[in-house]
Amino acid sequence: MFNPWSSEFWRLVFYVVTAWLLGLIFGWPVWGLVAGLSFYIVTLAQRFHRFETWANQGVSEPEEFGGILEDIAFRFYRIRMRSRRRKKRLTELLRRWQHSSSALPDATVLLEKNGDILWFNRTASAMLGLKPNDQGRNIGNLIRHPRFIYYINQPEHPEPLEIASPRDISRILSIRIVPYGGVGGETGQLLMLVSDVTHIQRLMTMRRDFIANVSHELRTPLTVIMGYLETLKDDEMFDAATMKEYLARIEAPAQRMKTLVEDLLMLSSLDTGAPPSPELSAIVRVSPLVKSILAEAEQLSQGQHDFVIELDDSIQIRGVEKELHSAFGNLITNAVRYTPAGTTITVSWQPGGDGAKLCVRDNGPGISPEHLPRLTERFYRVDVGRSRSSGGTGLGLAIVKQVLRRHDAELTIVSQVGAGSEFCCLFNHARLQVEKKLQVAR
Repeated sequence: MFNPWSSEFWRLVFYVVTAWLLGLIFGWPVWGLVAGLSFYIVTLAQRFHRFETWANQGVSEPEEFGGILEDIAFRFYRIRMRSRRRKKRLTELLRRWQHSSSALPDATVLLEKNGDILWFNRTASAMLGLKPNDQGRNIGNLIRHPRFIYYINQPEHPEPLEIASPRDISRILSIRIVPYGGVGGETGQLLMLVSDVTHIQRLMTMRRDFIANVSHELRTPLTVIMGYLETLKDDEMFDAATMKEYLARIEAPAQRMKTLVEDLLMLSSLDTGAPPSPELSAIVRVSPLVKSILAEAEQLSQGQHDFVIELDDSIQIRGVEKELHSAFGNLITNAVRYTPAGTTITVSWQPGGDGAKLCVRDNGPGISPEHLPRLTERFYRVDVGRSRSSGGTGLGLAIVKQVLRRHDAELTIVSQVGAGSEFCCLFNHARLQVEKKLQVAR
């Protein structure tokens, strides 16, 4: 096996012995020995100079330095190549990490322990307003929110912080800071993750409002029913007529509770169920469906409204008949409930735009513009007292909106105070089936 130290030793022996023998021949053995050592030192210095020059050039293959220097050069070369490959892998991993982090929907900011910014992704620029020249600056100087400054200066951050966005106070941001990296078990850097939780906060608010509204809507009829039941239980001297009168009074709030529960179940089913596919849905004949709803509406109206019907029998919808019946029924019965006697209600089903539309128009008092954007909110009422007295639950238009969403349609509302209102369901052509009318030649 090749031993570089042995090779270097025999090189030295060769130079020294050769020079000593020459010195011995000429009668100067000591000077020959000195000359041999000096020659070896000079050649060794030259090889060291060549080695240094090669080492400073980069990663080229080593030259033939001979002896121990050649072995050192090969070892150095292998170490440098491994380091180069490792550096290349780390660079590629870092590039991929930065690319992936840049594509994240959440803002990502890498911080020094003192809060100085090391790196951030594109989402952080959009969400926090950070700019490329902000690297190196302290995050507390850029997000000047008292709660955030207090939060980031804490030694630990077990819980996320929610604050208003520095760019848009209507947006809510959730900030979480976690330790990142470190040497010897001590945290060296911090990773700040920022998410936009505005939608979640709104859903939570809607959930709280929904529960409060449901509780309020159920409390009123329950109070009435419980009151009559207490009266009936405490007094046993009721005659048949009084008993019948009390039961009749209980029936209305009980029916209202039943209607409310049915509407809530319908909304729950619409929210959680899969939307009907146009290709797999049954064909719903709109004209007979609307006519059956109008028959019910005329009974509710009791002759107080005039009805005008404009129906195109050739246009049908692919969908769920039960859901469409609920949507169309809510629009038509709302027109009966919330318009005064003598109003004309027009129901039309005609081609319109890129599809077809069902419209319910009236010439009643109309709706103020400030109410229009919120009409489809659950339990929202323009006139609370009037809505309850007419038997409305405040969920009708919310049901209409959800049914239309599931049928790839939309609801449009046009109203003017003193000129009436128009509610239209717009269906696109993908949901429609048009029957061709046969032309009979004379």
